Amino acid sequence: MLRALDITVAFGAKCVLDRVSLRVAPGTLVGILGPNGSGKTTLLRVLAGTLAPHTGQVTLDGQSLSRLDRRAVARRVAVVPQDTHLAFDYTVMEVALMGRYPHLGPFEVEGPADLAAAADALKATGTLNLSERAYQTLSGGEKQRVVIAAALSQLDRRSAPEDRSSPLLVLDEPTAALDLRYQVEVAALIGRLHSASVTAGTPLTVVLSTHDLHFASAVCHTVILLSEGRVVAQGSPADVLTVDALSTVYGISPELAAPLLPRVHA
Repeated sequence: MLRALDITVAFGAKCVLDRVSLRVAPGTLVGILGPNGSGKTTLLRVLAGTLAPHTGQVTLDGQSLSRLDRRAVARRVAVVPQDTHLAFDYTVMEVALMGRYPHLGPFEVEGPADLAAAADALKATGTLNLSERAYQTLSGGEKQRVVIAAALSQLDRRSAPEDRSSPLLVLDEPTAALDLRYQVEVAALIGRLHSASVTAGTPLTVVLSTHDLHFASAVCHTVILLSEGRVVAQGSPADVLTVDALSTVYGISPELAAPLLPRVHA
């Protein structure tokens, strides 16, 4: 589905990604881990097509992402950033409807199908009861679920039911800045959304970055470990998140890394 080949990104003299290659199979959940400054967010931006690499290329179903129509990509790929700041006091329903923009023509307003897509997305994330609430009045966990709902609304295919390609949801540290309760809720939500999509016959592909080793181990099929812009390891959580790998990448002793493993492999 999604492939990156020899991706290099530099900002000035600093190389942020150095010849990164990876493959994301359709319907899988992939976690990108690494310390601060390892290139996680930059890699997500490149994979989503919002940042062009200096060298290398990203392909979606064999086609170069840079050559695809941006609105067509937006109907297939939705991004949930770390922080969402809105300029106006939108309601929850209005935020969910923002996801419908790639499905609308110039100056076209949302119709019944768009309202239904937004409502279904809010229902899927457990926030439909908040639809008339002002987004800014919500808790951190509620806001995150609403932003995920907007992404699901964006990926809703009811305007093109013949399209059976796997939609791609990209999340940048979805549990960051949340307390433990909301971290657990968001992790469980991502798992439920994926399971429901498989049952519906259009498996959702998820690529996310995180610092939470337990979250990655519990949710992801594949994890990619980054260090200084390079892929150190990729594979199953059990294969990648080892004492040696964690101590090397995070710069901690094996004695400090070892206690993390029961959480990782729980």
